[in-house]
Amino acid sequence: MTVHVRVGVQAIVRRDRDGGGGDVLLGLRANCFGAGSWGLPGGHLELGETLQEAARRELAEETGIDALDLRVACLTDPDPGTNHHMQVGVEVLDYTGDVRLREPHRCLRWQFWPLDRLPEPLFAGSQGVLMRVRDGALHLPLVP
Repeated sequence: MTVHVRVGVQAIVRRDRDGGGGDVLLGLRANCFGAGSWGLPGGHLELGETLQEAARRELAEETGIDALDLRVACLTDPDPGTNHHMQVGVEVLDYTGDVRLREPHRCLRWQFWPLDRLPEPLFAGSQGVLMRVRDGALHLPLVP
């Protein structure tokens, strides 16, 4: 069996909570890998896409949100024990639209969660990115 390492993009959408800013958008996955776990909006990088384009596409497909400004914020090593996907966290700095359930066959609902009270279980692909968000370790320098 041949296993390929793939690149996943995870869109980090945050909401300011009383000026403290600790809420992050997560969806409850259904009928797909990681069903029953909570994860960031996201998916696979497609051939010909930039990381930001992939995050923008996945976010719109899954939630109806249109990202206006994004930046690559962090990346995680693939975890051979759970999946062979390098995950790239793409922070959504500005967006328009309201969160909607666009793929009810893949996600049961979307909800903003405080970073200090994340739900369990977390989706394997989102867990590393969420830990970096929670720990405040987002801002990687970007090289063009």
